[in-house]
Amino acid sequence: MRASALVRGIIDLLLAVVFVVVLVTGIGLYLAPSGRIAEAIGWTFLGLDKEALTNVHTYFGFVMAGLVTIHLAIGLKSMWVMLKSAFRGSRFKAVVAFVIPLLLLAAGYQAFATYVVEEEGGIDYTYEGNTTVYITGTMMKYYTFEQLAQEFNVSVIDLLERLKMQGIEASPDDTLARVEYEYGLDREEFKAILEEAIAELRGEEG
Repeated sequence: MRASALVRGIIDLLLAVVFVVVLVTGIGLYLAPSGRIAEAIGWTFLGLDKEALTNVHTYFGFVMAGLVTIHLAIGLKSMWVMLKSAFRGSRFKAVVAFVIPLLLLAAGYQAFATYVVEEEGGIDYTYEGNTTVYITGTMMKYYTFEQLAQEFNVSVIDLLERLKMQGIEASPDDTLARVEYEYGLDREEFKAILEEAIAELRGEEG
């Protein structure tokens, strides 16, 4: 496909702008806490909440895909000529030019996979016995420790002492979501800790 220098310049400029937007929103989404925590603590990045960041990142990602397709279509012939020239001049350099990006992609994927595994692994808490206490998702998102203790009719001081034994320090006015975020806890594991502690307190009081 033939295109004028003006069209090529406009495509390159648009690609640069869209790339910056995708890069910045991608960084924001990488740094963002989980959706439930982000909502509970009012988390924002450059004035945008997580949902807005996701929408902008997705939209501009599709725009970038379209621009890259046009860019490749316009420069396909030139790219093919340069690749053939590179192979004729030095096959070693051409192979290296292909291998290095592949290695970088593999390394990036490995780093991302390791990060995800560490995040999902979290802290290993194991409990024995039956728990008759059930904490809802709404409680985990919005309740303070004081409200949670009142909901199950236990002492908030005793509840916080139980959490302190697990290495989690909080005050009665702290929200569950904020403490979950600050300590990097997995929601289900944190919920299990609270349910176990409350069940034990109710058993002792009973």
